[in-house]
Amino acid sequence: MHRFCTDHAIGCGEPLPGTAALAERHLFMRWPKGNWRRPRFETVGLSDELRTQMRAATGDGRYVGLVDTGDGEALELLSFPDATSIVPRDQAHAAELIARWRDGHPLGGEPLPRRVILCCTDAKTDACCARYGFPVFKALVAAAPAFDLDVLQCTHIGGCHFAPSVIVMPDRQRYGRLTPAAVPEFLAMVARHDIYLPGYRGNPALTELEQSAEAAARRWADGRYPIERIEVAEVKMLDEDTATIEVRLNAEPITINAQRQIFPVYGNCRDMDGEAPDKARWVAWASP
Repeated sequence: MHRFCTDHAIGCGEPLPGTAALAERHLFMRWPKGNWRRPRFETVGLSDELRTQMRAATGDGRYVGLVDTGDGEALELLSFPDATSIVPRDQAHAAELIARWRDGHPLGGEPLPRRVILCCTDAKTDACCARYGFPVFKALVAAAPAFDLDVLQCTHIGGCHFAPSVIVMPDRQRYGRLTPAAVPEFLAMVARHDIYLPGYRGNPALTELEQSAEAAARRWADGRYPIERIEVAEVKMLDEDTATIEVRLNAEPITINAQRQIFPVYGNCRDMDGEAPDKARWVAWASP
């Protein structure tokens, strides 16, 4: 029987919050999924210059990947968080635009008309992204128009063992472990610019510990009162593996406790032939 890293991570209780680390800028190129390869820069049909520029633009807070809708649309570049897109004349023009984007210049083009949900379905990178990502992608595509949201499937964006890995753009909200059954509620929350807590991985602008504390505060407030503003105010390290964090909810302070715990997890399915390495993760909860 095939084993999946996502199933193992869920089984050992590894938490989602604290895992939302994310590049500051993203650039995606529309390219047929059937041609995707691992690594993505070796995708079939790319010119040598386009491969070179995609590699050069990746890193230092930038991510360059591929997207597809399966509808055969033409070559297109989409930039986030500025949420703009442009259709290059050809691959040579695309390479020029990517080089400019790498250096901090805007793509030009047009603003995207709707917010975009990216769902990793990159089976070439990890089996979980196909097993869990593709069914959720199909459910998102079917339901998203009613919420005025667009959906794209994308290449690997990290967190295979949290599959499906989902990012809401330009909000930069990161989610994991969604199911097709959860999609309507998830989309309703996203459409309201709210947080879907069951799949929430944290605020990428915060550290891992702060992400865990912020998520714990949101869980505590859920059902009590709406959050208009949330801020991680102060972190006190009691020792290397224990902390208390003051989080302000609508200016009201709440104390969050956090402890670093060990979880034996695989980063991806390819590593599952060996013993699962231990991963130290923060677990946070609100004081009674």
